[in-house]
Amino acid sequence: MTGARVPAAMQQRPGRARRRNGVVVAAAVAAAAAMAAAGGAWATSPAAGGSSAAPKAVAKNTNTSAQTATAAALGDLGLALLRDAPGVNAVVSPLAVATVLGMVQSGTTGATEREIEALFGSAIDGRRAMRQALPALSAQVRAGGGTADQAATLKQAARVWIDPTVARAVPPSFQRRLAQRHGADAAVLSFAEPEAARAKINQWTAEHTGGRVTELLPAGSIGQSTQVTLTAAVHFRAAWDKRFDAAQTEPRPFQTAAGTQASVPTLNDERAVTQAVVDGTQLYTLPFAAAYDLVLALPAAERSVDALLKDLNGGTLARWRSTLAAPAAKAPRCSFSMPKVAFAPKAASIKASLERLGIKTAFTSKAELRPMLGRAAPGSHLDDVLQAAGVAFDEQGGEAVATAAATVKPKSLAVPTACAVDRAFAFVVVHRDTGVPLFIGRVGDPTRSE
Repeated sequence: MTGARVPAAMQQRPGRARRRNGVVVAAAVAAAAAMAAAGGAWATSPAAGGSSAAPKAVAKNTNTSAQTATAAALGDLGLALLRDAPGVNAVVSPLAVATVLGMVQSGTTGATEREIEALFGSAIDGRRAMRQALPALSAQVRAGGGTADQAATLKQAARVWIDPTVARAVPPSFQRRLAQRHGADAAVLSFAEPEAARAKINQWTAEHTGGRVTELLPAGSIGQSTQVTLTAAVHFRAAWDKRFDAAQTEPRPFQTAAGTQASVPTLNDERAVTQAVVDGTQLYTLPFAAAYDLVLALPAAERSVDALLKDLNGGTLARWRSTLAAPAAKAPRCSFSMPKVAFAPKAASIKASLERLGIKTAFTSKAELRPMLGRAAPGSHLDDVLQAAGVAFDEQGGEAVATAAATVKPKSLAVPTACAVDRAFAFVVVHRDTGVPLFIGRVGDPTRSE
C-alpha cells in the first residue's frame, strides 16, 4: 500500500461487512497474528494511548519458554474465536482480545482471575503467562524494533474508560498494573449519556485504527449503568517485500468454501516463494518489507478449510513457523498467485465464545472485581466483550485492523414479572379470615359506569 491509500472495502460500514471470496486467507491471518505475537518487532507511540517504554519488570528475557507457550496460547485463543466467527470470511486478533482480557485480569481476583488465566495455562503457568509472559510480549509490541519502518508497521493502543461515579473508588494499583503490563492509560468518561460516551469511545477507536473501525461499540452496547469500558486497538499496515505489478492482476477462477467456482481479481508474479508441506497442508510465506510475514495455508484438495481449522492449535502454528524458517526450507522460483482480499471490520460480541472457553464467573454477579473497582465492586461484572476486525491484501501490501472492548456494569436489578390486568376480568371481594366472598363481579369495559 502506498502512502495513505487504503482499499475502499476496508472502510467500515456499521452493521454491514463487505464479503469477498478468499476463504483460505482466514487461516493465514490467524497464523500470522499468532506468529507475529510470538517474535515479531512491534511498535507504538505515546500518542497512541499507551506507553512507548517497555516496563522494566517485563522487558528482559524475551525468548523464554513461558513466552513461547504464551504465544502458542494466543494462537489457540485466536483459532477458537475464528471457529466461532460467522460468515464465509472472518478475521480475529488474539492480540487485541488478549490485551483486553489481560486488562480485565489486572482488576480481578479469585475464580474470575483464575478462569482468565486458564486460557494461558493451568494454575501457576497461567498466572505467570498473564502477569509476566503476555506483558513481556506486549512490551515488545510497544517497544518495536527500533526502526522507523517497523514503527509505522504496527501500532497498538489500550485505554480504560471510568465513570466518574466510581473513579474515586478505583485503586491506583489497578491503573499502575494497566500501564505496566499493557501500556494502557485511563480516562474519566461519564456514561450518564450513553450515546455521547459511545461516540467518544468509537472516536478513539477510529483514531487508533486509521479510521477503519468506526463503530466498535454498537448502539445499546453501553448504558447509564456502565461503570468501566476497557478497549484495545491494533493497526497493522505494511508493504510487501516485493510488490505485485497491478498490470498483471487479472480475474482467475477460485474455488469457494461451498465448492463453487468464482472469478476473482488475482495478484500474479514470478518470484521465489518459501514453501513447505506440513501434514498435507501447503504453506507459503509472503514477506512484508518490515519484520512480518503472511503465511498462507491451503488444505489438501480433499479437505475443507473448516476441517483444517478444526484440527489446528497454537502448537501447530508454531511448528509451521519453525518449518518455514528452517535453513532447509525451500524457496523455489514459481508463478505465484493469490486473490485480492478486502473485507471491512464489523463489531460482534465474543462473550459466548469466551464462556465456552471457560470464562464464566466474570459475567455473573459473583465476579470479583475489587482490584478494579475497589469499594464499588460488589455485584459488578463483565457485561460483554466485543471485537471488530478487518483485513485487506492488494498489489502494494497488507492492512489489518482489530479492536476489542469489555464493558463492566453493576448487578442488574431483577425485572418484575408483568402482572398487567389488561383485559376483561372477574373479581371477588373476600373476607380474609373466613374466606367469605362479600362481592363477586366482572369488568368488561372500565370506561363505562354501569
